[in-house]
Amino acid sequence: MLKSFVRIPTGNYKLPDEQGIVLDFAGRACSRRLILHMLNSIVWEKGIKILAWLSTNDDSLKLFRAAGLISVEPDAEVISQILEAQKEREKNSALKIVYNSLRSGQRIETEGDILIWGHLNPGAEILAGGSIIIAGKLIGVVHAGAHGRDDVFVWAGCFETPQVRIGNKLCYADENSTACWRKSVLITLENNMPVIRENKFFLNRTGGSNS
Repeated sequence: MLKSFVRIPTGNYKLPDEQGIVLDFAGRACSRRLILHMLNSIVWEKGIKILAWLSTNDDSLKLFRAAGLISVEPDAEVISQILEAQKEREKNSALKIVYNSLRSGQRIETEGDILIWGHLNPGAEILAGGSIIIAGKLIGVVHAGAHGRDDVFVWAGCFETPQVRIGNKLCYADENSTACWRKSVLITLENNMPVIRENKFFLNRTGGSNS
């Protein structure tokens, strides 16, 4: 088991902060060297949280307890709370789809990505942890990567907003400062700076015009 853990690249199986694994050694004896090796290779090197070290071997249990390691089965209620928290995170981080336009005064917050099948009118606002797609006119205020992510984007069917925020960067625009005004655009961060591009791929695929 230890060899399998060590072979997996660091970060490839990173768990949410409050989750972890339970190690059950059954009746096998554990040496101090093995415990130290597992702490070094799994906990400190790989960043995996071990919720409990279980064993029916008395000598192993004494070593676990002497090292201050938890040696009892995790409480069922605690596990239930962890699973519920995971479900809530997954629900919040999934793609959110809104099948209408947003009017002035309306505000949507989501942990994940969001798709608006309509317009984002003046005075409306979207705050997203992920990327933002506006199928219609983007006139209101958007903030993609609201928690600091810089690998997100804003896509708009018709770009008419004076302000877009991605991650920690703010972009100002108007019809005099960009050739992409009132066109389909893709906005990303490149070299830590917002870049606005006309979405010519969309135009080529549809043969339409956004003017």
